[in-house]
Amino acid sequence: MNRRSRDIVVLAAGIAVVAAIALGGYLAVHSRAQGAVTRQTLAPLVLPSAEPSSTPKPPFERWMVGKALGQVVAYVEPSTSSKVKAKLGKVNQNGYPTLMLVDETRDIGGRIWYKVSLAVQPNGSQGWVPEGKLAFFMTAAQITIDLSKRELSVRVKGKLIDTYPVVVGRPGLSTPTGDFFINQKLAPPTPDGAYGVLALGISAFQPKLPDWDQGGAVAIHGTNEPWLVGKAISHGCVRMRNKDILEVDEHVPAGSPVHITR
Repeated sequence: MNRRSRDIVVLAAGIAVVAAIALGGYLAVHSRAQGAVTRQTLAPLVLPSAEPSSTPKPPFERWMVGKALGQVVAYVEPSTSSKVKAKLGKVNQNGYPTLMLVDETRDIGGRIWYKVSLAVQPNGSQGWVPEGKLAFFMTAAQITIDLSKRELSVRVKGKLIDTYPVVVGRPGLSTPTGDFFINQKLAPPTPDGAYGVLALGISAFQPKLPDWDQGGAVAIHGTNEPWLVGKAISHGCVRMRNKDILEVDEHVPAGSPVHITR
């Protein structure tokens, strides 16, 4: 049993939490631009089983995603007396629900704590959030980006769906490597603009662009220059043909992990 699967079993055995808030459709907000309209579709709430031993383990890896129910304080250690890592609202600065990827759960004195990956600087930031602050849903989709091949791959339930050519960061402004997650889906107000029809914001930042809008946030997004796909010329974002990013969006819900490697 991998670590995340083991942690999820511990969580289900300890408490029955609200799970599976699936984020569907586009949340249209601005992507380093203004004037977009927000819309959102949520699926019904589902209660997980309190008897994990009666549920067969799926033959593929799944990830738990937390959605903020209100203001969330993430601590450096699993204790309210610990230093605060970040304070997050119910929605982020784009009006999108605040999401975080759960990496570990721990029962401390009868209280469940969640170690989560955060969409804050610096890259790779994590913190601990106590129970009662998050609702949860599961995803079995993941994105892998190989910068040397300039390829993006999508897997769902462990099965390769497809591989797509992409634009990656230029020398000196390379796309950050590491483990991230999709923290928002943004539909730019002009689909024929530089960000194309859709941007999948990820929990990564280009550290050399702190003065850019939203601190140099990195996204996987469409493009109005499809002839550049396959090159290393961006400021750190990953660009795709518009038709390709729409296909990716169909398979990969918000909250899903994104692994970027050289």
